[in-house]
Amino acid sequence: MAITFTDEQTTRLLELIGAPADTTDVEAILAVIEDLATQAADGGDLKPSNIANMAKRHGLEAIDADTLTALRTEAAEGRQIKAASAKAAVESKVDDAIQHGKITAARRKHWVDLITADPGMADVLASVPNETAVPLNEIGHGQSSDSDTIEEAAWFR
Repeated sequence: MAITFTDEQTTRLLELIGAPADTTDVEAILAVIEDLATQAADGGDLKPSNIANMAKRHGLEAIDADTLTALRTEAAEGRQIKAASAKAAVESKVDDAIQHGKITAARRKHWVDLITADPGMADVLASVPNETAVPLNEIGHGQSSDSDTIEEAAWFR
């Protein structure tokens, strides 16, 4: 009795057994099918290598539980480090603005929260001129460096 397959059926058979689409060796195909039938007869337990191969055929990657747990833990730690780094960068920008007198120290928390919520506000803070909120240099001392031009006030005599 001869069994004939259509091209679509042949392609599907090769996909199911994990053989390349251009496989023409009938003996190799039969050996793979025999191996799968033997495994199924032994209670259906698949070898780890077969499970990994089936996963790859479906675009998946087999990974053991310990490795997966370690990857998840490391990913969580990475997210914490990234968040701490972003917070430090925001606080650094706000502290720099305080040092240059752009804002008062009392407004630090407000600006940290504002930039955290909207990173574009960092540009707004950077565009504020130095010494806007807090003067850092002497102003208005009223003395000239030229002693000849200083006139004594009448009441000061």
